[in-house]
Amino acid sequence: MRCRARSSEVCKGSNTLKMIMIFAAALALAGAAASQAAIAGDNSATVKVGYGDLDLSSAKGSAALLHRLSDAALQACGASDFSVPEYRWAIERSSCYRDSMDRAVADLNAPAVTHLYDRRGELADASR
Repeated sequence: MRCRARSSEVCKGSNTLKMIMIFAAALALAGAAASQAAIAGDNSATVKVGYGDLDLSSAKGSAALLHRLSDAALQACGASDFSVPEYRWAIERSSCYRDSMDRAVADLNAPAVTHLYDRRGELADASR
């Protein structure tokens, strides 16, 4: 739907409203998925992640594994390659995703991976 108003500010406002509505829908879907998981109890999903080809003592190998783990956590928590970005964003902020990542990194017992994972907040702040 195109904005037919003569003022560009009116059009920008309608786009902002659309984005808010999409975001709200994504949050509602994420909340529904999280509540279904809570109702299901210990019905957790398992996604295998290969890392035999990576050097986990290096920063590059650790970063590659964290990316793979993130993709697996998204999948286990209900997102897919076809999910809209807002839904993936909401899943990445869910307790399901955080708990999955925390558990996977702890189970690896790989110091370089743990160090990089623990610094993710610092790195995100530095990139802003």
